[in-house]
Amino acid sequence: MKITTFARRETDSLDDILSLLQGRIFHVTKHAYLSSILADGEIKTNTDGSLPTTFGSSSNAFFRKRGCVALFDYRPEPTEEMMFYRRKCWPFMPARGCDDGIAILILKAEAHAAVIPWTRWKEEGDAKEMVVPFVEVGYRGPISVELVDEVLCLKLEEDPTSLAAHLRKARSVAR
Repeated sequence: MKITTFARRETDSLDDILSLLQGRIFHVTKHAYLSSILADGEIKTNTDGSLPTTFGSSSNAFFRKRGCVALFDYRPEPTEEMMFYRRKCWPFMPARGCDDGIAILILKAEAHAAVIPWTRWKEEGDAKEMVVPFVEVGYRGPISVELVDEVLCLKLEEDPTSLAAHLRKARSVAR
């Protein structure tokens, strides 16, 4: 399994990394959790909610409630509608403000056949359950690291000259 590390400033473009994800299915987690995944030999499901989450609350997530690992599906060429949802759930989002950054585990093509599409939510889900249309898919049960083709690690460093950095500093002084 190939592991590539990227370090960028928060204001740098991530288009080159994004292009590596196009046409692929992947799981995003905090870099701090990568060693545990590799040691366990699998990306575990979080059905009981005992594992920490990378994207905030998942207590009402459609795929989690069905014993699946949630994944991003960037296989289709994106339409305008897909891009709307990709922006709402951007895979690099957890890297902002995360000391260690994130790890993006890209699945081998042989795992794709077992993926459950987001449209299953329309068939059997509850409207209150969370799913990201056109982006999120699920994989029932844990995913063996043998099905991981590549890992991209990304650490975003603060750009002290950015507007975001100035806002964070102003907020911390105001407290």
